[in-house]
Amino acid sequence: MSCECKEKKRRNYYRYYDTPDGCDVSKKTMVTARYGAIAGLVAGTFDVLLYSHATELGHIMRRYAFHMGHPALMGATFALAANAAQHAREKDDSLNYFLGGLACGPILASYLGSKHAILLGGIFLGVIGMIKKDAIDNYWTLFPTFPSHMGTINSWRNDFTLAKDPQDEMQHTCGKKVC
Repeated sequence: MSCECKEKKRRNYYRYYDTPDGCDVSKKTMVTARYGAIAGLVAGTFDVLLYSHATELGHIMRRYAFHMGHPALMGATFALAANAAQHAREKDDSLNYFLGGLACGPILASYLGSKHAILLGGIFLGVIGMIKKDAIDNYWTLFPTFPSHMGTINSWRNDFTLAKDPQDEMQHTCGKKVC
């Protein structure tokens, strides 16, 4: 299988969709592991501050390691399994992402402490992977970003109304002010 990777340097860091699926598998693995570790950092902070109330450094580090290790492993497993499925099947479709999510099921079961998550969690993560692949292939966003109401210093001059004022159009057509 040939890889159409182009060596363009646009930024100092790598994102998952910078190259096509099947290319730069080691970089993709590191990116997804990083995303998982960041999500685990948030979950670990929530756990330490609001749930477990760990006070000693050893306990705090154990909670962070628990919450950061599993999601980072799930991210790396997803990237490796999805790209391995693409190389084995020689097709670029959403089934590869489903298999990548399904491979994360045992890690999710270990994280949650439930044997049911091996299959059910794997299927759930696989379906989420299929939705993400479909979103990437069809150029639609799952979580759009909305501009804030205070975009620039001159944002107060912009018109943010949802519907046009009908009297405004009448003023410009007849040349008179409507009272």
